[in-house]
Amino acid sequence: MRRIIPFLLCLLSIQMMAQQAVLNKPHNFPKSVPAGNYSGITWLGDDQYAIVNDKSKTAGFHLMTIRINDATGDIKEVRADSFLTNQQPNRDEEGVCYVPQTNTLFVSGEADGLILEYSLNGQLTGRQLRIPEVFSTAYANGGFEALTYNATTHRFWTTSENTLKADGQKPSIKRKTANLLRLQSFGDDLQPREQYWYMSDSSAVQGEEGENTLGVSGLAALDDGQIIVLEREIYKKPKNVGSFVHVKLFVVNPTLQCAGDLLQKQLITEFRTKINITDRSFANYEGICVGPKLKDGRILLLLVADSQDQYKGYLKDWFRTVVVDQLDFKPQPNTTTERSVLMGALYKLESDSKLSTPAFLSHDELPNAAHYIAEPPQPGDGAFENDRYYYNWGKEQRQTPRGNKAAIDEVQWTSKAFSPAVGFMIDPEKTPEIFKLAQGAQKDARATNKQAKNYFRRTRPFVYFQEPSINPATDEEYSTSYSFPSGHSVRGWVYALTLALVVPDSTETLIARAQEFALNRVICGRHWKSDTEASLVEATAIMSRLLSNAAFLEQLEKTRKEYARLKGK
Repeated sequence: MRRIIPFLLCLLSIQMMAQQAVLNKPHNFPKSVPAGNYSGITWLGDDQYAIVNDKSKTAGFHLMTIRINDATGDIKEVRADSFLTNQQPNRDEEGVCYVPQTNTLFVSGEADGLILEYSLNGQLTGRQLRIPEVFSTAYANGGFEALTYNATTHRFWTTSENTLKADGQKPSIKRKTANLLRLQSFGDDLQPREQYWYMSDSSAVQGEEGENTLGVSGLAALDDGQIIVLEREIYKKPKNVGSFVHVKLFVVNPTLQCAGDLLQKQLITEFRTKINITDRSFANYEGICVGPKLKDGRILLLLVADSQDQYKGYLKDWFRTVVVDQLDFKPQPNTTTERSVLMGALYKLESDSKLSTPAFLSHDELPNAAHYIAEPPQPGDGAFENDRYYYNWGKEQRQTPRGNKAAIDEVQWTSKAFSPAVGFMIDPEKTPEIFKLAQGAQKDARATNKQAKNYFRRTRPFVYFQEPSINPATDEEYSTSYSFPSGHSVRGWVYALTLALVVPDSTETLIARAQEFALNRVICGRHWKSDTEASLVEATAIMSRLLSNAAFLEQLEKTRKEYARLKGK
């Protein structure tokens, strides 16, 4: 019974939220709106809106008049007034937002992965959002569909439609998993600010027949910092009949969570459009924006559908409004379970160590830690009390943004962990020589550390204290291995020191990241503080051997040439 009550309360909360939403009837206006591929919408004020078309002949946007019943929120009229373009090729424009302070629009291109600023006459201003490098790993047709801006909070928000390649595989008709997304904000200075994790719902399709597309296609930022997230799944059966689009609107509140958190979300409303013998309501809603408030103060959301130029006469250019009361979603801090969900998703990614890059040192060339690292502290020592102090400190950090970062560092690729410190993605396809150098050195670090751990055989702190770590789901796996020196830490130090040989301007940020990476192992409960300190000594010995190794030096030269080419682009 105790387990049932919280579930019922949660269900009641979701039902109450859904009851706050009013779904108005969808409308299409074939006489005043030409057939299109309308994928993003933003309110300009009064009855004026800008709408982007992802298949227009040239880059640009439509200006449309949309008249709304200010009591019910229902749409009375939509009229396409003009199309403004700079005559450049279409960028697969998917998202659009209006910035009243500058009287300009920002438009996201799924083809080029850029978010560019346009004046209201359709011309580029030369300004753009500074996109973090990780978003360059978006899958084809899975990039920036969603874009929003709020003048009160002074924040842009965007995310990719699907999981980035750097974060795993995207869902498919056979892989009914959720999308693990990064919700990214930007300030008025166009620089990236807070980033959060967001997990979509998984597919609602039964079976594996047909095709589906699942992801986030729209965002709408509210004045109080909350964000409406438009998730939609398109399911297409082989002969179209039975196809549907399932739309869900969620609210998240980043202002009450910490950057790096997995955002909790609450359902506002959901609906399904479809094609069958009697119903041709099928509408792929890709765009959403906040419109003018109604007379009673309720929030108006406008949705626009992509008809693929009214595909074969089946589809129409639908417009729809959703009216919601003032939302007040207050998430709690991430629970251990939620963090485990995030870590579990990242943990499924292929490890760097499994990718085919050779090590540089032979077994006989590996430095023997038993010759230069002192025995680890023992219970009763002053140094052990210092280890105990940091263990307790680490437990306190687990419910903070630092704790979330520590949890992610435990499972993410080392290349991903250190890419921000050098300013580009370290990738076997985009930077193969840099990847080979750092990965080969990391393999030498792994082999050296394995020998050291088997020699010292120190018990991990979470095992010693018989307490769960930051991720209890993997405690059993970790409990059978040793603690001293820290393997993650030595790999991080070697990775950072190797990259500093290639990108010397990033030395300080790489060293700072390696220090953080090492201390995160203490926060996780996997390592004692002295384990991480011994790892730096171990890394120094490994780097000394590498810098006298002919194969390493040869690869270092190739790597420096590759970086010079990369820097010159």
